[in-house]
Amino acid sequence: MELKEEIRNIILQILELPVSALAYDTEMNEIAEWDSIHNVIILSTLEERYGILFPDDDLFGLTSVNALASEIARLKA
Repeated sequence: MELKEEIRNIILQILELPVSALAYDTEMNEIAEWDSIHNVIILSTLEERYGILFPDDDLFGLTSVNALASEIARLKA
């Protein structure tokens, strides 16, 4: 499965949303359920899943599937 699709599925599971609710470029602020608490859960789940640690200064910019996929790919490279 492609990285973006895996990330999207993880977010959808955590937020308990239908597939149609989240596109790769949908921003966190466009989804009421994707609040700061859920964002912490999403980020920690992704860190555990991919064996990475997001730098603290990057956290506020990781607000879409596209952004998360780019950062994960960069950290794993």
